[in-house]
Amino acid sequence: MKTTLILASALGAVAFPSMKNSRDVQMNIRSVLSNVERRSLEARQQDALGISRSESNCGTRVCPTFDGEDQLVSVSGEHQYIAPGPGDIRGPCPGLNAAANHGYLPRSGIASIEETVSGLGALYNLGPGISAVLAAYAVAIDGNIVEGVWSIGGPLPTDELTGALLGTGQGLSYSHNNYEGDSSIGRGDAYINNGDAHSLNVTRFEQVYDIAVKDGSDRYTLDKFRAKFEEAQDESIANNPYYFTGVFSTVVVVPAAYNFVINLMSNHTAEEPAGYLDGYNFKSFFGVAGEPGNFTWLKGQERVPERWYRRPSYAPYEAQDVVGDVAIGYLAYPDTLKFGGNTGKVNTFTGLNVANISGGILDVSTLFTGDNFACFSFQLLQQGIPNFLDNAINDLAPVTDLINKYVGPIVGGLSCPQLGNLSIGLFDQFPGYKYSPTGPDTNY
Repeated sequence: MKTTLILASALGAVAFPSMKNSRDVQMNIRSVLSNVERRSLEARQQDALGISRSESNCGTRVCPTFDGEDQLVSVSGEHQYIAPGPGDIRGPCPGLNAAANHGYLPRSGIASIEETVSGLGALYNLGPGISAVLAAYAVAIDGNIVEGVWSIGGPLPTDELTGALLGTGQGLSYSHNNYEGDSSIGRGDAYINNGDAHSLNVTRFEQVYDIAVKDGSDRYTLDKFRAKFEEAQDESIANNPYYFTGVFSTVVVVPAAYNFVINLMSNHTAEEPAGYLDGYNFKSFFGVAGEPGNFTWLKGQERVPERWYRRPSYAPYEAQDVVGDVAIGYLAYPDTLKFGGNTGKVNTFTGLNVANISGGILDVSTLFTGDNFACFSFQLLQQGIPNFLDNAINDLAPVTDLINKYVGPIVGGLSCPQLGNLSIGLFDQFPGYKYSPTGPDTNY
């Protein structure tokens, strides 16, 4: 698989003004944005070249046709909605919670890699390559590598045979900086919420919901969410003394989560084959009831709406789409690309240059050329693993082998520069990088 992240390739048929290279794109965007007051969301939404605004709710793919039989998602029979029971686990990702509530993932909330690939493919048409990578990463970092399972929420049950060696996997709910990260679309930052970054922050949800209320559209788009991501980062810097970004989770997964809501939760119809996300569907997938000003979070009760149609089978959301959409967001909103963090007090953000992290191989002018951003992203994933393992394990081979098994086929199709070892140690100066809350042994 050849994953090309030159912006023209990522956008497919979406046209944009001719630029010599990504450095010209960056300079052009920055020069336009430098003259814009950036406080309000409307002011932030200044996609200088129209790249981000040109994307439909199908992301980097072009989805011009609709097939109801292919795309209708079953919410009856074995996939009927059932609220989680006392022993079922739910966590910070609404899409995963909804998948478990409808039996597309195990209703227990504990899944294998194979179950993840199959279930998320059937429900959302999330591509098997990226599904496998993300599931393998969750198994390796926050799950049980011996049994090959991971938790979509809180800690896994302790394994009597492996617990002493590998510890108890904390699940996604307590995966700070390796999966979960600051500036979420619907959750609060862990440090300023006593370690809880898995419960829905109703105020934050309502702020996002209001985007399409204030403009009267009742429609949410990738571009609107990218502008909101920039606003969320500024909020974190101003309120979280431990705010941090720079690793795979915060550079790729957090902005990708904003994109996932649009690309995977949009409803596709004959009238709008590329999909739309309105307030009704948004609330259903996020487990929210009521109206603005009176929202209620129905804890763990995220659900797929009736008569909801997923992405078409010809347009799976694969690894190249995920990383491509993240890259488009950074190019359209360059201030969101941050490496660094606050230094123990609010509003003390100290940034690192990508050239420092990559040993001078990449800089802002080359990061988005060719496959460089994809290569850099997956190398952040691979090289960050030892720093996020809870216990000291003498032999890291089982962990790295598992990750490489699924990352290898993706990276193998890329044209990657010789990056060598990234300077991950530069992150040690930020207290938020090492902050790692552990959760109570509960199901949420």
